[in-house]
Amino acid sequence: MRKTLATAMAITVSLLSAPLASATETRDFRGDGDSSFGPEFALMYARWDAKAKSDEAGFTDCFEAEKHVWAYSAWVIRRCTR
Repeated sequence: MRKTLATAMAITVSLLSAPLASATETRDFRGDGDSSFGPEFALMYARWDAKAKSDEAGFTDCFEAEKHVWAYSAWVIRRCTR
């Protein structure tokens, strides 16, 4: 009886004193875009591509972490957490 009570108390104390685990997940999504109409359209397509990928994976809290734009192509890194 004492062993069972001691075990139950130890489990209770460890569960109550344990810090809450952080369940935050962070992922990067890369979007690519090309356009013969110029860099503005390439960047727009890259942003749409990254957003579609993050939406499909179920991430909603996102921001644009990095981007690179050339004459007719671009890529964007969208960093998301959930």
